[in-house]
Amino acid sequence: EMTSSLVGSEMCIRDSSGRSCIINEERRNKMENWIDGFLESQGWNAPVVTDENLMMEYPACVYTFADGRRVIALAPEMEEAVPEIPEDASLNEVLDILFDLSEITVHPERVTGFYAPADFPANGEELPDADETGLLALMDAVSEEDRARGEVTAQDDFTCCIVENGRMLAAAGAVAENGIADISVLVRPDARGRGLGAQTVSALIRKIRKAGLETLYRAENDNLPSMRLAEKIGLARGFVMDGALLVFPL
Repeated sequence: EMTSSLVGSEMCIRDSSGRSCIINEERRNKMENWIDGFLESQGWNAPVVTDENLMMEYPACVYTFADGRRVIALAPEMEEAVPEIPEDASLNEVLDILFDLSEITVHPERVTGFYAPADFPANGEELPDADETGLLALMDAVSEEDRARGEVTAQDDFTCCIVENGRMLAAAGAVAENGIADISVLVRPDARGRGLGAQTVSALIRKIRKAGLETLYRAENDNLPSMRLAEKIGLARGFVMDGALLVFPL
């Protein structure tokens, strides 16, 4: 989980790996405003809430925000259990309340939510929008796991891409809802290692911010290339989300 502490006008944020960073007052205000905006976009105004995006197979998430706030989200089917969930419960404690786990296989995951901080560069390379034909070819070139982690389509609210010799090598897209644009990125396997993902995400963030929206880039913590991309371009950590896929006995 993430922890934070105040030292004068600066804040020290430490993640689960022990790494820490000091943020100044401007970045702290941006962080708190982003977290407020994220919570508002989800309609979450209590420590334990329901989330229509969750389901019985993925019934609960615990969000720990960079400023120390926490939210536990449950699938709508679990609504009656909301009063039973302690505000400081861990994911395992939440699942123990909801289910008898003795015959259920639990596949936990941790996802970090990043956002563009106050000092993210406003100027930089502009990239063209991604066309449907190129995106379909790119989607065919990546693995099923890559597609599951982040799909980019011509119907996204924002897109950009890098094309060389008629081939789309990388594309980023974002779907905007309630003031926050949720970003995905794909890079052809034979074009990886060249920084194209970072290039496209950076260009997309600038496009989104020019439209007056906030950004969200999610990375599974075990997806090291995605985590490194976020750190390389200077994104800030907004939250850590702990969730789990449950496999029930037949």
